Amino acid sequence: MGIPFGRYELLRKIAAGGMGQVLLARKGAEGFEKLVVIKRILPHLVEDEEFFAMFIDEAKITMRLDHPNIARINEFGVENGVHFIEMEYVSGEDVRRMDKRARMANHPVPLGVILRVIADAAAGLDFAHKAKDSKGNPLGLVHRDVSPQNVLVGFDGSVKLLDFGVAKAAGRAQHTATGILKGKFPYMSPEQADGLDIDARSDVFALGIVLWELLTGKRLFKGENDLMTQRLVKACQVPPPSEVEPSLPKGLDAVVLKSLAKDVKDRYADAGAFRMALEDFAFKNSIPASNAHLVEFMQGLYADRIAKEADPRTLEEDSGLTDLDAGGLPKNAQGATTVDRSKQQGGQVFPAGDSRTEAVSNPAGRSRAGLWAGIGIVAVLLIGVVGYVVKGRGDETPKPVDPPVLPVKPPELPKVVEQPPQVVEYVTYALSSEPSEAEVELAGDKRGLTPIELKVEKNKLPVLLKVSRDGYEPFQTTLTDSTDPAVTVTLKKKATVKVGPKPSDIKTTR
Repeated sequence: MGIPFGRYELLRKIAAGGMGQVLLARKGAEGFEKLVVIKRILPHLVEDEEFFAMFIDEAKITMRLDHPNIARINEFGVENGVHFIEMEYVSGEDVRRMDKRARMANHPVPLGVILRVIADAAAGLDFAHKAKDSKGNPLGLVHRDVSPQNVLVGFDGSVKLLDFGVAKAAGRAQHTATGILKGKFPYMSPEQADGLDIDARSDVFALGIVLWELLTGKRLFKGENDLMTQRLVKACQVPPPSEVEPSLPKGLDAVVLKSLAKDVKDRYADAGAFRMALEDFAFKNSIPASNAHLVEFMQGLYADRIAKEADPRTLEEDSGLTDLDAGGLPKNAQGATTVDRSKQQGGQVFPAGDSRTEAVSNPAGRSRAGLWAGIGIVAVLLIGVVGYVVKGRGDETPKPVDPPVLPVKPPELPKVVEQPPQVVEYVTYALSSEPSEAEVELAGDKRGLTPIELKVEKNKLPVLLKVSRDGYEPFQTTLTDSTDPAVTVTLKKKATVKVGPKPSDIKTTR
């Protein structure tokens, strides 16, 4: 049995963190029930004026994004002093988990399905980038956190872009300080990693990374730490997908690499142009990339979960709601002082898009621009959630194994003195060359072709590095622990030796 929460019945906890909870809920009378996602902000955060205003600022943006490829906010409400938003529920999986499950099943995601997912995600991005306010002025929205975790694929074939929690729009009340980076380092554009101004083409680059990784099964920019990853992004050395995965058509390389161009001027002008390039490639090469093909793939890959979720009795299994009281409130939050901001609006609950949410004033004297979306929505993202979906437990609980029966008097074992584990420190270098595809030798051992990531034990430094390629002078240097982790080598062409005429060819006159 679920836990009552106003007109909702809480069924299962999807995720929880320091800012709030994400819960699967059911609403509506019997015969008219509907599954939704409830996101609740913790009471103590409502008292933080700046925090609350920030989320309303984000809500002002997201409430306008009504598109089939963007996760939808239904409405905002307050129940027993707890502020919450209701969002659509999509039964499915995020792209990262989908790809991992497919590869573990030895059935990688088909090329056409990949193209369909990315094209639909690009459609959602394009709509967001071109969204306007109530006066018809462009919002100038940039997502800034496009990643595999924020692209959800439904079992019904729907593709939803999630998490505009770090989105940036021109003229918004809460501005990001210069130099502060928001988003995931492995999915940043070079200009974003540099802390520069960004536009819609930065999101195109991030979606291009997602596409490249789905096609190759490899990570494009992933270092040992955030600093190393940031340097890899800035270097922007992107091998053509067909060189990493030879089964891919070479004609696709140009489409992918254009989205991943280091210079923003060389990328697609917008996400719509990127989507069109993907659609055209699939059509011209007769690749099955329709929504029907996506549905067929998802229903085959997740047949067990789909069958399980079809049984209403499974919705409350392993609900994770033990930390809530009978009224659906966190037990550890009882007695805490809360600010019921719904009183500013007469306790009303406004659906997303209601014009009344723009008529709220700020009693603390803050800019009305930060609150003109009203207390109508708390935020797009109360906590970092991979997807608005209940993660099914496809595997059955393993049966307990009986412990082995020991003899009455077990034999004495020799005492073993445990040695403390030796910690091996490594130094990682991101090596690139101009031109690329040069052979790399480290201490005489061939390591591969540039660009390449070299991992060296710190106690083996210094070590000799040699980079060579036909037609170019070989380059040698010594790597030390003080060498910059990002190493770029420029090879010089070998000098052309001019061969003179043979003596027999020399003509003399007398």
